[in-house]
Amino acid sequence: MKRLIQLIYIISLTISLISCSNQADRAPDITGYVVEKSEQNILVSSVIPEDLSGNGGVSEFYQMIWFSNAPKELNYGDKVDIWHKELHESYPARSTIEHYTICESDSPEGAKMTESEVLEQVLSQKDIQPSELYAVRSTYFNKNKQTWIITLVEIWTEEVVTIEYSETDHLQSNSSNYMNLTSS
Repeated sequence: MKRLIQLIYIISLTISLISCSNQADRAPDITGYVVEKSEQNILVSSVIPEDLSGNGGVSEFYQMIWFSNAPKELNYGDKVDIWHKELHESYPARSTIEHYTICESDSPEGAKMTESEVLEQVLSQKDIQPSELYAVRSTYFNKNKQTWIITLVEIWTEEVVTIEYSETDHLQSNSSNYMNLTSS
């Protein structure tokens, strides 16, 4: 009986290790930013857009997926690697998270905040209409001005919005510290 229990334990451990190693061997299904968040859902936009212009599509297509089983620890602006289950085709697509990791976000030289912290502030405070969905095109920290330049792309209209976010203002108060610089 004791040997049977040991055998079952070893088989269970082996199966567990195999399934974990298979997960680690597979590249993430999407690497992106959390750009929208609700009670149980998050919207993740790919970090790198695809160029679909060769097929008559847009030159800057961001994969976007709503995940319905979002862990509470994921926040606006987090850069994540996500492995997901079956993908329900639509745009944005829908799926459930199988496994995820939050990518480390360091502060650039001279910055007091990380990219994730700034994106969380900007994306959670931006006055977004229900029909608007934004992808993060770029982030840049200007050390001389102590400001972040965040460039977003609205996926339906392809409107580009550039936001300047001041770290200095953020440290003084928690009010709205960004301003819309350009919109094209």
